[in-house]
Amino acid sequence: MDKCYYKDFIEDEKQFYLHEAGFDGREEQLFRLRVYEGKTLWEASEIMGYSSRTMDRINKAMKKKILKVAPMYYRGISSKYN
Repeated sequence: MDKCYYKDFIEDEKQFYLHEAGFDGREEQLFRLRVYEGKTLWEASEIMGYSSRTMDRINKAMKKKILKVAPMYYRGISSKYN
């Protein structure tokens, strides 16, 4: 079962991570699919045209970037991104 914790982000967090995490194109596309459309990793791999192994690598890199900038996030502070 692929639980999508990304969809639990509030809009402020979504905008913060999109601007501050430094995602490359594939990571940003995956982030948008998971956060805004609620797609599973498997569904995203089909949409993006990558193998499940490649998607695992992209997802892992994306998570690292989120965790790296997460301590800089304060609720309401990133409202400038809206």
